[in-house]
Amino acid sequence: MTLNLPLDFERLPEFWQLKETLRTSALELAAKDEAKAGVPAGMFGPVEELVEDTAALLWVRLWIVLGYLARSTNRPGWLNAAGERQLNHAYRRVGGDGSAVNILTMGTVLRKVEDGWVCDLFAATNAELAGNFLTKEERGNRRSLVGRCKNVIGHDAKAQAELLPKDFFRKRDGVLMNEKEVDRSMIVIISIDRALKLRQRHRGTYTQGLVADAFFIQEATPQEDLVEFYKWLSEVHDHPATPKSAEEVLLDFDRLLKVSLQHG
Repeated sequence: MTLNLPLDFERLPEFWQLKETLRTSALELAAKDEAKAGVPAGMFGPVEELVEDTAALLWVRLWIVLGYLARSTNRPGWLNAAGERQLNHAYRRVGGDGSAVNILTMGTVLRKVEDGWVCDLFAATNAELAGNFLTKEERGNRRSLVGRCKNVIGHDAKAQAELLPKDFFRKRDGVLMNEKEVDRSMIVIISIDRALKLRQRHRGTYTQGLVADAFFIQEATPQEDLVEFYKWLSEVHDHPATPKSAEEVLLDFDRLLKVSLQHG
């Protein structure tokens, strides 16, 4: 595993902002200690050298933690709660006061997200550390495979539909689907299954709720968006955060579609 650490990281804007955050924190702490000790301001000496060393330590330690996390989570640049504890522990070992992650966030090195923090610079320079990383050529092959399977999926959709009674195929409002609507609904289910690299379904795995959800999705979503969605889903099917069944995908379809369009 090769970690890409910018050689000139000490000149980057994020590093300068981190130093400024540390400097402010150090000066505030020194002022409190001097007031508590009853000595004149500045008696505890300059903080610049300490700030420089601490900033470099935090930066390198962050890169190391993110490197290991990228491999195990397939999310380069993402810092979870376990990584937060590692950084805070390392910071306290060198006499740091407070939370290292808070300082890195205030210093714009990290960005808070719903499930942790993200270092955008790390993500941009270390994408290949993800366990499921694909080269541009490999991604293209996966996406083109979805297109090549279109005719096969259409044929499978008809064959699978024939295994079920005609009155099985009903919309959410209970209205019976016509033949074309049945085909389009089955194509959605099979396309998602294929993108997730799942085995072909047997009759007992279809439910009326699944079929109704598939029909609703294909009616509400432009065909070109669906095609791009299947390609994106094929690319990320082995990501830990990706749903592992068509049922789960359809339940969370609106959010997943937005994500796919952002990465298209």
